[in-house]
Amino acid sequence: MVVEVMNVYVALDLLAKAVREAREERGLSQRELARKLSMNTRTIMDLEICRSNPKGETIFLIARELHISLDAIAHAGTSRPNSVSADVLEFFSGKDDTESRDYIDLCRQVEKMKKKKDQ
Repeated sequence: MVVEVMNVYVALDLLAKAVREAREERGLSQRELARKLSMNTRTIMDLEICRSNPKGETIFLIARELHISLDAIAHAGTSRPNSVSADVLEFFSGKDDTESRDYIDLCRQVEKMKKKKDQ
């Protein structure tokens, strides 16, 4: 039971850091982010300093707005070779299989060029 409680605090701390970093990378103030999400500024402030235990809906809305992978936070420190970042999922959403394969092929070609360059 104590380990589970500790894991929750670690996850909340990781979430707080991820929210703060993503918000700052996008040049948003806490007030601007709150306004975009129709939330109280205090909600963002408390989350970022681990002073709250936010509702799942609140976490989801903030993570979606800032493109934060909740999977990466929930499984931080564990090996997740098949995990995909939220940015990648967003990029490929709405693309059909053929278009997705074309992008993947382009990425593989770029990887090969980088390897040749590094040799």
